Formats: sequence, C-alpha cells, structure tokens
Amino acid sequence: MELEKAKEIAEKMKALLAAACERINMDGSDQQAIIIAGSIRRQKPEVGDIELLCIPNYINGVDMLDAKIQTLIRLDLLDYRLNKRGSKVYGPKNKLLVHVVSGIGVDIFSTTEECWPVALVVRTGGKETNKRIATAALKKGYQFHAYGRGFTTPTGEI
Repeated sequence: MELEKAKEIAEKMKALLAAACERINMDGSDQQAIIIAGSIRRQKPEVGDIELLCIPNYINGVDMLDAKIQTLIRLDLLDYRLNKRGSKVYGPKNKLLVHVVSGIGVDIFSTTEECWPVALVVRTGGKETNKRIATAALKKGYQFHAYGRGFTTPTGEI
C-alpha cells in the first residue's frame, strides 16, 4: 500500500486505540503510549503492514487495549490475521490483525514503559537492522533481548 494511504489508516487506528493506552512521561512531556512504527515510521514509499507499539492501560487487572481491540473486531473494523501456518496470532504481546476495509495487516505490539525504548527500535526495524544489532551484540559477548530492556552479558544486564 502507498505510504500516505497506510499512514492515514494508521493514524485512525492510533486515535481509536489511544484511550486504551497508558500515559507516560517521555522526554519530559506527558504522552499517550502508542506510536506508529515499522515501515511507516521509516517513511518507506510502499508499506506492507501497519505496526503500532503500545503500552496498554490496565484497569482492575483488565487490559483496556485488548478490550478495545475486541470491540473493533466486533464492529468489523479489524479481524484476526492468520500466520503462514494458518494459525491466529493474538496474545498479550503480539496481536496480528487485518484492517477489514483495506485488507492491510495491522500488527499491534504491547510493551512496558521500562522496555519501550528497545521495543521502539525493534518495531521500527527493519529486519536487517535488527539482525545487525543482534549480530553486533553477539560479537561483543552480549545477548540482545528484543522483548526486554536491551542487552545482557553472561554476568547480567548492562
């Protein structure tokens, strides 16, 4: 899909989901913890899917982001997307969906405030950049944790 069309859909999805995400203090300003990542953030002319990185808001133990997504599925705005094996991928961290009207994939990734910086790097990507980061870490004797706070050494976190 052309970048501008994907960006328009991504902005609408972000607006629909924002209230279900925490407010955090990033760079000294209070912001909703939801951001458009992936190829849209990299400004690729052609976009294969929409990636959103979020910190879900929990109220009385209920994941409000998940609740909002379920509402959007019931309203036929989003639907589950199957992976290459034909299975639904929908869990606490990764939710692979499709925007029903346009057919573009919408991948929603959940993280925590503590893991936000690493998750943003990983979800902005691309795949080759992430491979280079992980390879460089291994060469230094580190391990890269895409779902964690970054790097560890054999003796612990950096």
